Parts: sequence; structure tokens; C-alpha cells
Amino acid sequence: MSDAPRSSFPFQPILLGIGFLLLIAISVATTWLVNQSADDAAAVAHTLRVQDKLSNLLLDVRRAESGQRGYLLTNDQQYLEDYREVVPTFDGQIGELRTLTQDNPSRTFAFDEAAALIKTKISEMDRTIDINSSGDRQEALKLVLGGLGRDTMNRLRELVERLIADEGRLLDIRGERSRSNNFLLLMMALLGSAVVVLIGAASVFLVQRNYKRAEIARQTVEATNANLEQIVAYRTADLTEANEEIQRFAYIVSHDLRSPLVNIMGFTGELEALRQDIFEQVSKLQADLKGLNAQMEPGTAENVDRLGHDFDEAIRFIKTSIANMDRLINAVLKLSREGRRQFNPETIDMNGLLDTVTQTVAHRATEAGATITIDTLPPVESDRLALQQVFANLVDNALKYSRNDEPNRIAIIGQTHAGKAIYDVTDTGRGIDPHDHQRVFELFRRSGTQDKPGEGIGLAHVRALVRRLGGTLSLQSELGKGSTFTVTLPRRWTVEKRSAA
Repeated sequence: MSDAPRSSFPFQPILLGIGFLLLIAISVATTWLVNQSADDAAAVAHTLRVQDKLSNLLLDVRRAESGQRGYLLTNDQQYLEDYREVVPTFDGQIGELRTLTQDNPSRTFAFDEAAALIKTKISEMDRTIDINSSGDRQEALKLVLGGLGRDTMNRLRELVERLIADEGRLLDIRGERSRSNNFLLLMMALLGSAVVVLIGAASVFLVQRNYKRAEIARQTVEATNANLEQIVAYRTADLTEANEEIQRFAYIVSHDLRSPLVNIMGFTGELEALRQDIFEQVSKLQADLKGLNAQMEPGTAENVDRLGHDFDEAIRFIKTSIANMDRLINAVLKLSREGRRQFNPETIDMNGLLDTVTQTVAHRATEAGATITIDTLPPVESDRLALQQVFANLVDNALKYSRNDEPNRIAIIGQTHAGKAIYDVTDTGRGIDPHDHQRVFELFRRSGTQDKPGEGIGLAHVRALVRRLGGTLSLQSELGKGSTFTVTLPRRWTVEKRSAA
């Protein structure tokens, strides 16, 4: 049974642990690659945007130049609409390009140069437009044909194309890196899937193997439990038979012991009758010999009276001993009968039961100046007669052993905990010395000053009853400060354990 868990234990947890570590590593790497791919995609998009802005800048300069030349050739103001539309946007476009490429300091000088060229081109175009507008068209054309505007435009075009080419090289680098990261991300995803599949397959294999072993172990345990149950049943039957035999023995012994007591009592009665006859005869003899008293030895009458007194004292001692022995035998018979009584479980209102118990001792409590309070008690499923005997004994003991210097206050409280009903019977009486806490539960044993009647069987009987009810009885007490007896019972009836009786 134990081999299966030991052989499978090292592998399955270790395998699962390794698998989880791999999954964590793959998850971390995948997360990093996803972030890198996002960064690469953003970088590629950024490069494309810069290229687009550079192309738009060059296109707008050309639009302005086309508008200028169209106006110079035709004197039509419509050609200046594009010119006037795009010229005011150049500063903004240059500023936007500076912002987009601020992570690349080498672009600063290039844009400074581009801004200067655009400014020169705009100055050249504004001058020709102004001259043409003043009516000197030939002078304006002459300035155009002079080549300043063309040279400036060529330099600007070459600069912008070079910047676009540089951004193209960055685009190739970032694209390659993005493709590489995407490939690694794909590999990580495939690796993670493979690890998950392997772990799943290994787990299924181990679960099936462990299930088979567990099934074998379960069958073995069932067989063992069946044997154990059979052994326990045999042992329980033996214990039950032995317990019943002990109870029968106690009953027979107690019953048989009473026969000699009856004979002794009978002979004691005959001795008393014989004593009476003897002293009657002695009295008659004394009367007949009254005249001879002077001839009797001194002290003879006193000796006769002393013998009669000793005879009476001996008979009283015999009768007292017999009465004590009879009480003890009756106690043993009572315990034997209680041990054989079958319990009848029912749901019991404990407040009602304790009210009945306290009513029977109400007169004694009043005479002793004691008070009895009962808290709201939880109900319990148990034997009513047994519980009446248990709590009647506990309340009776609490009243019996009160203190003379302080009124006795008896409190009965209850609570429930973990399927148990717990009842405390607390008093402010004499208390019990800690050395006698176990002694008071023994048969015919008592504690403290023996100034109260009793045979010393009450608490022993109570503990036996509580055990038969499936509960426990405990004591907390300090001499001179009172006692608390705690009765713990199952809230619902359980099968009576005869061997515990």
C-alpha cells in the first residue's frame, strides 16, 4: 500500500515543477518579445511617417515653384493660389520634422540646412513675383533664367532625398529586427505549446498510473478494513460478553453477600433476645438474693451492669457495620442495574429537565440560603432518565457541600461547540483539593471532611453514565472557592458503547 505513493511522489511534483518553471520562463520571454515587437512596429511606423513628411515637404516646395512659374508665364493670379497655400506651412513642417527626429541629433543640422534652402527659395520666388506684378516681366524671367532658384531647388531636393534614403536604411534595420523578433515570438509560442502538451501528456500518464496504484491500494485497504472490521467485531463481542459477565458477577456477588448479612442480622436479633432473657433471669436472681447482698462480694452488681453495657455496645457496633455494608452492597447492585439498562434516546429540552431537577431540591436550597440559576441551555438528543440522574447528583452535591460562611450560589450554563453540547454546573461551596480531583470519581471514595451522609458512589455513577452517553465529565475546583463540573455530550445520539460502561 505504501510503495505506490513513495515511488510516484518524487516524479510527478518534480515534473510539474519543471514544467511550470519552463512555462514561466517562456511567458517572461514571450512578454519581452511582444513588447519588443510593439517597439519595432512603432519604430517602423515612425520611420515611414518621417519619410512621408519629407516627401510632402519636397512636394509642397515644388507646388510653390510650379505656381510661381505658371504665374510668370501667364500672368494669371490663379497659379499663385497653391503658392500662397503652401508657403506659410513650411515652418510648421520643418518644426514637426525636428520633433519627430529629436532622438537623432544628426538630423538637426540637416533640417537647419533645409530650412535655409527653403527660405532662400521662397525669397527668390517672392522677388520674381513682386517684379512681375510691377509690370517688369522680362526682368522677372531673367531672374528665373539666372539659375539661382534652380540651384537652390536642386540642393533642397538632394538634401531631402538623402534624408529619405537615411530613413530608408533605418527602416530596413528596424524591419529586419521586427521580423527577427516576430520569428522568435513564434518559436516561443510553439515551444510553450509543446511544453504544455508534454506536461499534459506526462500528467495524464502519471494520473493513470497513480489511479491504477490507488485502485490497487484501495482494494487492499478495503480487504484490510474488512479484516479489521471482522477482528473489531470479534473483539467487541468478546468485550461485551466480558463486560456482561462482570456485571452478572457483581450482581451475583452483591446478591450473595446479602444472605450472610440477613443471617447476621437474624443472629443479632437472637442475641438481643437472649440478652433480654439473661438480664431478666439476673434480675430475678438479684431479687431472690436480696437478703444475701450483705454476703456478696463488693462490686458484683456493678460488674453485672458493666457487662450489660458492653454487650449492648457490641451489638450496636455489629448492627452499624451491617447497615454500612448493606448500603454499599445496594450501591453496587444499583450500579450493576444501571449498567444493564438500555438507553432510550430522545430530543430533550434541557431547561425543562433542569427545572424538574431543581424543583426537587428547592426546599433544601431555601433552608440552606442557596440560589440556583439556570441559563438558556441547548437541547440534546440523549437518554432522559440518565441525564436526570447525572444533573440531580451534581446539583445535590453542590447543595450538600455548601459553606457556612457564605450563601451557596449554583449556576447551570450551557453552550454548543463542534457538534457537542457543553453544560457547566458551578457552585461557590467548599471546593475540592486538587489532589482529590480524580479520587472523587472513584467508587466509595470521598474528599474533605466526612460530615455529610453518603456512600461515595454519586460521582462515580455520574461519570459512568456520562461515558455511556458518549460524553465526558471534568472538574475544576479549588479548596474553599467552589467547583465547576463540566458535562460534555454529543448533540445527537450515537451508538452506545457497551464496553465503556
